[in-house]
Amino acid sequence: MVSLLDAIILSFIQGITEWFPISSSGHLALAQQYLGFQNLGFDVYLHFASVLAVVILFGKDIAKLTFLTKANKKYLLRILLAIIPVGIVGILYKEHIRYAFSNLLFIGIFFIIFGVFIYATKFSSEQKHKPSITDSLIIGFAQTLSLFPGISRSGMTVGSGLILGIKKEEAIKFSFLLAVPIILGATLVEAKEIALSNIPPTTLLTAFTITLLTSLVTIKLLIKIINSDKFHLFGIYNVVLGIIVLILNFVN
Repeated sequence: MVSLLDAIILSFIQGITEWFPISSSGHLALAQQYLGFQNLGFDVYLHFASVLAVVILFGKDIAKLTFLTKANKKYLLRILLAIIPVGIVGILYKEHIRYAFSNLLFIGIFFIIFGVFIYATKFSSEQKHKPSITDSLIIGFAQTLSLFPGISRSGMTVGSGLILGIKKEEAIKFSFLLAVPIILGATLVEAKEIALSNIPPTTLLTAFTITLLTSLVTIKLLIKIINSDKFHLFGIYNVVLGIIVLILNFVN
């Protein structure tokens, strides 16, 4: 059972880590390890609250895509191409992913690998206005790694976009628009888990509100950080955290 205090703690963690490139799933897995419970349904529920923040902040961009102009059709195709890999991997390897969430060794290793990847964005340069079809596929395959704890979805998509030379503003927009169908899809797949979580409605409402408000603030702050060329600094945080997790794993 998730207590109200646990829900509040996890909501703040989700709202901050979902959009910063520091892996919300990894932090939630760590928090649940030390809070003494695991509830995948509750995790997915918090992710749904996070994605609502994207709909609010990028509502105009989403609305524009409903007009099926030639340019919009091409853009929607690129989003679809980037979604397909993560959907296939998520369905085929669902049980392997569940196991990784309970293994501190895997979580620590993933944090370190991901941290090195994020730091590599320091050496990227802007060359393209929009992602090509090839770029979209690369971003999509990179995104599949974020199914595992310790690897951030937004970090993999924004980071891949930057390394591929896509302009910062476009890499950000593509990443966030990509999040909407993916997280909504995960919510539908795990809807049964949410229904069976037996969490009081007041606790769910409190968690949803905190996650939504925290996500709104975090997304705005992340955009400022990327535009000021400091995105790579998150890589240091991930590597340090990964080392700490590995030490804790071996000590325990």
